[in-house]
Amino acid sequence: MGVTDTDSSNSHSSCRSISSKIIETVYLPAFQKFYPTGLEEIRGIADGAGVNVEDVIMLNARYDLGRCMYRLQEGGNTPQELDGNDECTSGFFPPNAVASGHALAVHNWDMSSHLYKQDLIIYLEVHPEPSEDRPSMFILTEAGQLIRSGMNSAGMSVTANSLLSSEDYVPVSHIDQDGVYHEIKNPKPVLPLSVARRVFLDYSNYADGLVAVNAFPRHVSGNLHVSTADGFAMAMEVAPGRIYKFYGNIDDHYLVHSNHFLSPEFLSRDHVFDRYPGGSSWFRCLQAEKGVRTDCAAGRLTSEKIRVAFSDHLAYPESLCNHPNPNQKNTPSAVLTGYTSKQNMTVAFVVYNLSERIVTVCKGPPCQGVLQKFKLLQKSQPKV
Repeated sequence: MGVTDTDSSNSHSSCRSISSKIIETVYLPAFQKFYPTGLEEIRGIADGAGVNVEDVIMLNARYDLGRCMYRLQEGGNTPQELDGNDECTSGFFPPNAVASGHALAVHNWDMSSHLYKQDLIIYLEVHPEPSEDRPSMFILTEAGQLIRSGMNSAGMSVTANSLLSSEDYVPVSHIDQDGVYHEIKNPKPVLPLSVARRVFLDYSNYADGLVAVNAFPRHVSGNLHVSTADGFAMAMEVAPGRIYKFYGNIDDHYLVHSNHFLSPEFLSRDHVFDRYPGGSSWFRCLQAEKGVRTDCAAGRLTSEKIRVAFSDHLAYPESLCNHPNPNQKNTPSAVLTGYTSKQNMTVAFVVYNLSERIVTVCKGPPCQGVLQKFKLLQKSQPKV
């Protein structure tokens, strides 16, 4: 039997109700307890936009809400706006791989094309008050969100990739897809995972940032590709219960990640599994590596060669350099699996030069976007 308009409407209403409950009873208390400065920024965004705080929290938590809704009885009809279509490809290249001797972090940000069409992609330069003793930041993000990727004045960067794990869970009472009611009497305060990226950039010391991410309270999975100008990077494959580390091959002189788990520790476990439904993530890493491997080994990689490599069009438009596919229809299972491709695209491409604190970025795919450069400086201490 097909889904009726009434069924769809009821499902939409139910998901909205669950989302609101998570925001009010889980996320908001977590912001108050664990990240009050982030909540203050969210309040400022809400005031400026003339909306309530809960709406801005929902925008920042869209990724998380979309990844736990599949467990609900109505999960197969979850509204598409719950962010089931963002992927991404991250890369890091240490100084000995790069002709200039600089450490470079790279990101193809894949997301719904409406961000690009509606000009919702923004660049933020954040300078905390000197008394806060936090580094300045350059942030690439969507209007209303605290971060998508970024670099700080201490030479640290974070890019991200969506992951889907069987450990992801709904943090409030709910009826699951099998009709079983799960009661959670005292919901555990957790935060939207995207906020962990911003927390990482609050630190000037790489090791301290790793500790903060490990302690970050969360209920869904995702990869944080964390890099430093000192020439090191790792993929922190964050799951609700633990963090799985992926370092790549130390002799490759690069680290690339897409949207499936790579850590041998995760892959060796029997009681948890990767829910990635199959698709471009399985070849995007290899295509990126093919484009840079020879130059990395010879120490002659450049930002332009990276741009060309990240412009690869194998399986176009479902490619490393992703483009909208208006002819493909989404099936109901698209939201269930967390994967849809109809209007997905690379909405931005960025290279963070961690050694020089220079950002090279374009809106749109790297094959056609217009690159701009920005220099990030640490805001000076006030004179007494």
